[in-house]
Amino acid sequence: MTDIWFDEHDTSTDHFSTPALLRCIWAEPHWDAQADTSHTLCLLAELEQAVDAICHQNDDKHKCVDALLDTFYTQWLFSGTDQKVPEHLLNNVCYVLKMHSGTSMALALILVHLLERARLNASLAINQGDVLVHIALSDEEGYIIDPSSGHQSWYVIPENGDDKEQEPMELVFGEEAFKLYLAQQKWSFIAAEKFGHALSCVEMLMELLGDDPYERRDRGYLLNQLNCPKMAKDDLQFFVDECPDDPTIELIQNQIAELADHNNILH
Repeated sequence: MTDIWFDEHDTSTDHFSTPALLRCIWAEPHWDAQADTSHTLCLLAELEQAVDAICHQNDDKHKCVDALLDTFYTQWLFSGTDQKVPEHLLNNVCYVLKMHSGTSMALALILVHLLERARLNASLAINQGDVLVHIALSDEEGYIIDPSSGHQSWYVIPENGDDKEQEPMELVFGEEAFKLYLAQQKWSFIAAEKFGHALSCVEMLMELLGDDPYERRDRGYLLNQLNCPKMAKDDLQFFVDECPDDPTIELIQNQIAELADHNNILH
C-alpha cells in the first residue's frame, strides 16, 4: 500500500470534452497524410466492446480493475518495449493500438480511455517526471499503475493524513493530457529530424495555447530548419521580447543575429 497525496485541479469543464485519446487519434493526419484513422478507431472499438463485457461480469470495482488490467497486459499484451523503434512511433497512439507496445505516455492514454469506458475515475498522473495512471475509487482510496509494466499499487489516505513532505502527484485530465501528448510528439519528431511533423505539433499546440512564447520559440527553431529564416527570426524575437530573463536568451539572440546576417546576404 502506498502513501500519497495529489495536486488538486478544477476539472469540471473536462467532463464534457472529447476524450483525449480520440483527439490524439484525430491529430495524426495533421502530420501524416496517409494515416488511416478509421482502422485505428475500429481497433479501439473492439477493445471497448471487450471492456463492456468485462464490466458486465464484474460488479465489484476492485475485481473490475483487476480483470481489466489482467486483460490489458496478459491477454492483449500491451507493454513498453526495448526494441529499436523510433520514439515518434512508440509515442503514437495509432501505432500502439496496432502493435500493443509503446511509450508510457501512449499506453497511459489508451489505458485511461478503457478504464473510463468501464466508468472508473481514471486519469493520467505525473510523478517526478514519470507518466502513470491513477484510478480513484473514492476520495481516500485508489490505484497507481505503471502503464509500461502493469504494476499496480493500492493506496488509502489516512483520515488524518497530512504528509506533505513527499512531492505531490499531478493528475492530468482532458485537454491537458492532449497537450502533453502533442508536446511529447513534438520532441520525438525533433529528435528524429522530422521538422515538418514537429511543426504540425507546434501549430496544434498554439491553437490551444495561443501565442505561447515557448511554442513560438520552438516554431522559430523549426522554421529555421525548414529554410524559412524571416519567419523564424520573427518568432525568436517574440520569445526574446516576452521572456528576457530566460536562461537560454543569449543563445536565442545569437541565432537571431545569424538569421539577420542571412537575410542581409540574400538581399
